[in-house]
Amino acid sequence: MSNDDAVHASGPNGLYEFDHETLFGTFRYTGSYRDGLRDGLWQVFNSDGTRAWEVTWRAGVWDGPATTWWKSGGVEHEGEHEDGQRSGRWSFWFEDGQLAARGDYLADRKAGEWQYFDQSGGAMQRVDWEREFEHWDWAYDDYTGFPRGENWPDPPADTLPINDH
Repeated sequence: MSNDDAVHASGPNGLYEFDHETLFGTFRYTGSYRDGLRDGLWQVFNSDGTRAWEVTWRAGVWDGPATTWWKSGGVEHEGEHEDGQRSGRWSFWFEDGQLAARGDYLADRKAGEWQYFDQSGGAMQRVDWEREFEHWDWAYDDYTGFPRGENWPDPPADTLPINDH
């Protein structure tokens, strides 16, 4: 077994950068592995090099800040994950930068009051999510085209780390 085979047999370690083809185009993924698990900040870039996504991982699960950007460059949504689940305050914006919605997640489900706005900034509604919509599970209602944490692509087998931890 070569040294490269040994690295991939035990899982990747170090900083990686690789391209991944999706239905939404080709994206460049950059981030670190520790003991075969994603760990630290991961960034995803569009084919033109602009930022598409940033998420923080801890021992293979989303844990920390997460942000996605519209292709035009403005923030699409941002919030935090805790142990793989959306947690705390999340905000969503229209492509023109106007706030579209904000509210809290608890254990990956919308909780408490959520505010929704039209594109001119006018408040459309305030909803007590648990009382009004307790039968819905809209924890993943964004349309970014990015996979949930457990479905992120791994680097191709022949990809070597940029550096080692």
